Amino acid sequence: MAETEETDFAAGELRDAVLNGRGRCTDLSLSHRARVPPPDLTLGAVHAELMRVYFDQPVVLGTSLYELPDAEVLAEGVVVLDGALQYCSQLNLFPVDSEPRFRALSARRPGLRRESVAEPVVLLTGPGHHMYGHWLVDFLPKLFLLDRAGHDIARLRYLLPADTPDFARTWLALLGIGPDRILPYDRERDRLACARLLVPTGLRFNGRAAPLMREAARFLLDRLAPRPRWRLGRRRVDRPVSRRLLIARSDNAVTHNRRTLVERADLEARASARGFEVVRPERLSVADQVALFRSAETILGEYGSGLHASLLANPGASVVALRDNGLDAGFLQTSLDHALGHASGYVFGTARDAEGFFSVRPQDIDLALDWLDLRGPR
Repeated sequence: MAETEETDFAAGELRDAVLNGRGRCTDLSLSHRARVPPPDLTLGAVHAELMRVYFDQPVVLGTSLYELPDAEVLAEGVVVLDGALQYCSQLNLFPVDSEPRFRALSARRPGLRRESVAEPVVLLTGPGHHMYGHWLVDFLPKLFLLDRAGHDIARLRYLLPADTPDFARTWLALLGIGPDRILPYDRERDRLACARLLVPTGLRFNGRAAPLMREAARFLLDRLAPRPRWRLGRRRVDRPVSRRLLIARSDNAVTHNRRTLVERADLEARASARGFEVVRPERLSVADQVALFRSAETILGEYGSGLHASLLANPGASVVALRDNGLDAGFLQTSLDHALGHASGYVFGTARDAEGFFSVRPQDIDLALDWLDLRGPR
């Protein structure tokens, strides 16, 4: 545990605390260095620093399940052990990013309402719990780790901030986790003193997805709905998929999107002329979203949460993201798709301006569409 100059703020690394006897850790996959596969398609305004950042992510962290006695939970998912707030690289909570937030939480902690939780509970959420993409790639895959560790996910109880979006609760219900399995709390007012806290880690770390992500996707899909099959003669085979989807950016007024493609209307027109369906997943029920992406052969759209639903597509899909050429957006989409068995690439546009707008050349859009046409069904 490291204590700063301010005596009221102490923090440590969760794994170190557990290795020193403050709980138990079950490792479900091990950390390793792995080659970063190049994008299957790279077009547009590419620059050397962009590619350097892309390939400079060789470490894939392991996945684990932590079991913590007498732990406290703050905010949307910060663990406190013996008064020390816990960083955890396996939960994407790094000191360089989280320290200001942790300092503020530490100062507020004594004034929060202390609620005791006697039964074992799961910490599922974390930063970004309002966002669709975080649920797809950060939170829901944790259920697979619980199952892999031998737990029946339908019998566990889950901590959930009271302001968790309805779509997330619907996801959980479809996965067999009903309202009776949820323990809501006020993340602004409560601190939860948990007799036994289960903390599954993430399956993606910054821009790298763990190889287990593919198994996690299959686990989630099998619980959401059995894989559709049909009979040909005496042999049962998977029903082929063939839909070509252009994922339109969310028209939700509270979206966290900070990137806007200037040629958005032009993209939709060009893609539609090639047989793409323009879809807005947020207008569909969760069940219909699952069916939509399971039927997808090709997924095209602006980089963001909507494309992360490639998690629901069958292996072999092709995914292309249009994005600016800044360094802050990251490359999670490619790593996610490669772990899932998809082809994945980018069409890079200009840097974003002060209002978040960026531009992609129409000829690069056409070339990406040509590439997708040539790939065809896999």
